[in-house]
Amino acid sequence: METTRIIPLHEVIVARDMSYEIFLHTNFGEKRVEWVNGVVIDMGSVTKIHNAITRFLIAFFEDFLSLTTGGEVFHDPMVMHSRPDLPGRAPDVQVVLPENVHIIGENDVAGPADLVVEVVSPESIQRDHVDKRREYQKGGVKEYWVIDPLEREIIFYQRNAHGIFETIQPDEQGVYHSKVLMGLSIPADLFWRDTLPRGVEITEMVKGMLKPSS
Repeated sequence: METTRIIPLHEVIVARDMSYEIFLHTNFGEKRVEWVNGVVIDMGSVTKIHNAITRFLIAFFEDFLSLTTGGEVFHDPMVMHSRPDLPGRAPDVQVVLPENVHIIGENDVAGPADLVVEVVSPESIQRDHVDKRREYQKGGVKEYWVIDPLEREIIFYQRNAHGIFETIQPDEQGVYHSKVLMGLSIPADLFWRDTLPRGVEITEMVKGMLKPSS
């Protein structure tokens, strides 16, 4: 069991020696924070494109779930604590399917969400690409998307039969097919458009992907 972790020098520390329970019930004001083995880390502010992508994904997943399996969509600052020995992270977006809603608590998701998305910011490159990838794999997350506006790339990870994240490429048309959300297929280049879909456009997009092929 992990009991210690060296905090990288670039991380901004808000508090030390704080239990997870106290962390959950502490008001940190406007700060975006996560809990890493007793240390509270400030995740910093988000950029315009970060906010746009997160806003789109929340609406997109909400519409998809309402038309398919049902489930819950959460976003930062809702914490996911996938295992007691792992950090309490606040993913940009996390999806919990109906069969796992028992892990949803009042202040956190006390177990691995089925699908987690992180949008990379300049100060979160190491955290999103390395630290969280390792933690989410170990914690049991089934699918992990890393959307990196800095490099204009998306890395899609799916958990294999051995519990290891494998990188999954979009198909020949550039469309990514989710394993966790059956029927969800999304063009990878959608995220780099000048304006992301909103409102009715998202609903129609979801209906289109769910329409049986002739």
